[in-house]
Amino acid sequence: MAPVQIVLGVEDSQYIELLLRYVRDSEYGSKVRIRAFSNIATFRTYMNSGEHSGLVAAEDSFLKSWLDSENIEKHRWVCLNEYGEKTLEGPSIAKYQPLQSLLEQLCAMTKPASTDVIRRDNRTVVTMVHSAVPGSGKSITAINMVKQLSMSGHHVFYLNLESASSTWLLHWDQQREQGNGLSRLLYDLQAFAEKKEMPTHLPSSYAVYAEEMKADTFEPPENLNELLRMTKEETQMLIRYLVNSGEYDHIVIDGESSWHDRIQVALQESDRVLWLLTDDLPCMNKTAIWMSYWENHYASLYQELRAKTSFIMNKFNGSIVNVLPVEDMQLEGTLAYVPSWKQVTNSELLWCSPIFQRDILKLCQSGTYDLRSTNGVEM
Repeated sequence: MAPVQIVLGVEDSQYIELLLRYVRDSEYGSKVRIRAFSNIATFRTYMNSGEHSGLVAAEDSFLKSWLDSENIEKHRWVCLNEYGEKTLEGPSIAKYQPLQSLLEQLCAMTKPASTDVIRRDNRTVVTMVHSAVPGSGKSITAINMVKQLSMSGHHVFYLNLESASSTWLLHWDQQREQGNGLSRLLYDLQAFAEKKEMPTHLPSSYAVYAEEMKADTFEPPENLNELLRMTKEETQMLIRYLVNSGEYDHIVIDGESSWHDRIQVALQESDRVLWLLTDDLPCMNKTAIWMSYWENHYASLYQELRAKTSFIMNKFNGSIVNVLPVEDMQLEGTLAYVPSWKQVTNSELLWCSPIFQRDILKLCQSGTYDLRSTNGVEM
């Protein structure tokens, strides 16, 4: 993963020297690149040159010399002041605090532009949960992620594209009188595509509501072939129909460990891919195989996927014994191992782990889904 880029503006040169020395001698040496300025005029000249990238962390006087009505919304910035009080229309953090804590906060606010999936201009954000192996916890992760986003006030759609759907984990009051919603929608999409139009009905008219997630989803097709035979074009139409309807803030896609056309398209159409790993040799080896295959045969797709993929270690028990499958791969999060899930006789157990819900919430926050950060900084 490329180092986080931070532009620092602080008048106290000793403060800058202390911070840079800490970064150089700590774990952040390979994670962070800081360009620091103690002179406001030099800072302003650099910022106006358009060469900067990443997060701008600066004192009030530096920001006021640079920010104006045109770029205050365009750039990512945070005001550094003594106690973290707000003095501008934006986020602020305390300048004087343990340096490790300061850097943790700055890094949490900084994501490469390609993975910044915060919802802008009312556009629906699409996140796909993926893995190289079955049994890695994709469905449990996706469903609990939908739940956390829904409970935070977002309107979310859970799109399951597995051949053998995991929606058996969910319950809804009754089936729709007009028959299976996904089957009808796929038929309507084809019919309207011939006229170069989109269905006039909103996605919710084809969906069912799952109380466990507090979100909409589709009943799985009665005929499994409807999913197995889905083409790239059909999958793309389906996802874009959900996105362009404007009915949902977020779509969470639950895929499967295959290279079926619908999975390939779903990966391409997603804004963010959460790739689950488990600490065992089969998962590591298969992940390496798929990465190598994509890099050699789908080079442009490989670069696109790597740019928007966050690797997450699931079933994490506090340490990792296997080497990560790709040399430059870094984990962006972990999901706790829940022993009680080893033998599940009731699906309700899958919603009742506080430690797993805590990690899911962190995962949502790391993707800048407009959720309040646990450290009090608002994005």
